Amino acid sequence: MRTVICATHPGSVWRWAAVAFLMLAVAQPSAQAKDEAGAYGKTLEKIYDLSPETLAKFQRFQEKQAQKPGDKGKGIYADTERWRGDELSLPTSKNPFTIVVKVSGVALADGDAGSRWQTGLQFDGPSPISFLPELVHKGARAGQPVSMVGASKGVSFKEDRKAAPSLDFESSRNLRIDRVQVEVWSGIRKSTWLELLMSWSPILTGVVFLGVVLWFRRR
Repeated sequence: MRTVICATHPGSVWRWAAVAFLMLAVAQPSAQAKDEAGAYGKTLEKIYDLSPETLAKFQRFQEKQAQKPGDKGKGIYADTERWRGDELSLPTSKNPFTIVVKVSGVALADGDAGSRWQTGLQFDGPSPISFLPELVHKGARAGQPVSMVGASKGVSFKEDRKAAPSLDFESSRNLRIDRVQVEVWSGIRKSTWLELLMSWSPILTGVVFLGVVLWFRRR
């Protein structure tokens, strides 16, 4: 009597697993780009376009700070130029709230172009401030248009509030700022199908490994 055991060669198993994970890695950027509209929250509450007058204030502040090299890198003690938007109603049912800063402009010379900002939601009493990582466009060319995006940590409130988004300009380097947008997002963004699938990747890896072990024990 002939016994037929249906099994897959372990080398093939690992090759197919590697191909699957490679396909997921390649697909991830496009999937993230497709989901960019909701990348920072569930609902976009409001978009603020900073006025040319505000950008001019930032530029004058930058020129003034350039004459004070000792003030650079002081973190929370650094001087800033503040913009404040209109108040928004922020109910607890829409927690958390995230501020997104989008900066575009032109690189002044070859090299990295970037800017530093602080942001927050201002209301009566102590208000939280978020220090954004430096927004940087790497390896820009002189005269090249550049765009950068940064997002604050989500802030949740224990009671319904009215608060105004604020943006503090700290400094820029190798950058002429032409446009700044501030977005206020509410809620937790939905995970994409790819993120959900990747969260199961350790289990999938374990299943493949278990299959290989069982195959060897049958031999």
